[in-house]
Amino acid sequence: MLLTIEVIHDGAFNLLADMERLDLIRVNTPSKTTKTPEKKLSQQFAGALHLSDTVYEEYQKLLQEGRNEWRKAIF
Repeated sequence: MLLTIEVIHDGAFNLLADMERLDLIRVNTPSKTTKTPEKKLSQQFAGALHLSDTVYEEYQKLLQEGRNEWRKAIF
């Protein structure tokens, strides 16, 4: 199981180190090579489906219908 935690107090590092020594946990430090994407996801994946104009319009229509379903009262 992988968990991400935020350390609020510096003393927690000692507790984490003790738990790691007891082989209860493994502390992974963030990779220095991990970069945040330079482009927004919408820009990265724009046009990735390679749809024709008619298929794209149908796709957008179905998406809108799905969104409208969420707005309906369910009780």
